[in-house]
Amino acid sequence: MNRIDHDFSNIQQVIPEQQPMVQALVDDYRDRRPLQGVTALLIQHQLGNHVCQARALIDLGLDPEKIYWLDIPYTSNQTVREALMKLGIPAGNFITHKLRLLDFYALEQRSRVHDLVNKLLQNAPDRLLVLDDGAYFLESLMCFEADFPELAIVEQTTRGLIKIEGNPSLRYEAKRVPIIDVASSPPKKILESPFIGKAVCRALQNKLGDHYSGEHQMQCLILGYGDIGRKVSQFVWEQLGFRAENIHVFDPAIKEQNACPFPLWHRDDLESRFDLVIGCSGRASFGVGHFVFLNDGAVLASASSGSVELSRRKFIELAMHSDGDIWIDQSNLDINNIHSDIPVHFPGRDVTFVNGGFPVNFSGEINCLPAKYIQPTVAMMVRAAIQAVETDRKGIVPLDEEFCKQLDKDFRELLGENATILD
Repeated sequence: MNRIDHDFSNIQQVIPEQQPMVQALVDDYRDRRPLQGVTALLIQHQLGNHVCQARALIDLGLDPEKIYWLDIPYTSNQTVREALMKLGIPAGNFITHKLRLLDFYALEQRSRVHDLVNKLLQNAPDRLLVLDDGAYFLESLMCFEADFPELAIVEQTTRGLIKIEGNPSLRYEAKRVPIIDVASSPPKKILESPFIGKAVCRALQNKLGDHYSGEHQMQCLILGYGDIGRKVSQFVWEQLGFRAENIHVFDPAIKEQNACPFPLWHRDDLESRFDLVIGCSGRASFGVGHFVFLNDGAVLASASSGSVELSRRKFIELAMHSDGDIWIDQSNLDINNIHSDIPVHFPGRDVTFVNGGFPVNFSGEINCLPAKYIQPTVAMMVRAAIQAVETDRKGIVPLDEEFCKQLDKDFRELLGENATILD
């Protein structure tokens, strides 16, 4: 395989023709056709790489007419849907969002999933495979007495695992079916996070232009110092011009300063003020009462999935129903575009939620990073789908260990000398 670099300066907005690492996996399993006779529900993004993923699943036996696709609103893409329909997925099998900018994302998404699950239960398929992006399916399934004869799930996001962990009903449902855990797998954490971190900073640069150019005295707060938070912190320092001493990290899991090269921040420091806040925790890490920590002109950006990170719903509720000096400036707001920035006025300061409060690296493009770098994630999802329909285990099941080791080896070989970005 040809070696590659990690240049993000000119990302091609076209559907990738092929992903060699994914194709190699398909070739290994094609003759077994492990997905034959399976109905699939994909609660998934619609990015260019998902066309490669769908093609791989079909090559492994999945009937395209038995694929149902409910989009993630902030990555819904008509060009990608058209490419998926060319693979044979019927237009009527796509459930496309009607979300507007100030609507409540989580409620809308749960309602859409609920309606689809209810519809599927009316004539339940013998075997159902769900590729989920936030435990939405389990949230819906726990509301029904009816069940599916044979069910298997793949969970892609840390946010989905957090939901399951924090909700007894979801934990109960999760014990009854196999759920292949892609989110916690070593390749997801090690091979994907550097490129997500770089994509986040690219998106911030595109949004903010020269606002953070050269070295400056502005203050940045990183919420969460896991796999994504570490890389985002690094790129904020290297690319956005923040001085290391001005990048602050909040993560309750970090107990000692020597565990992090940047200053640790504590919420009891009421004198702190920040110009840029980036949420990377996958949890509700910045609440409405935290606006006191923002400077006038501050920017808030999410780098995790969904809308919970920056308490988007609660901020909108407060701004829409406050009789005081808190409001959303709607004078130039395009409420039909969920990627619009949301300007909010608080006492003594104006702040901006970039990209509608949704993950900043998902702006509606076909590709938010070069397709060649997302190959491991696509391969993981395809391998997890196979594992899900073949395993006898119930509950949260780790992604196959031997596959993970080989994937890591192959991707490092592909990156060549540029594999240092993974360290």
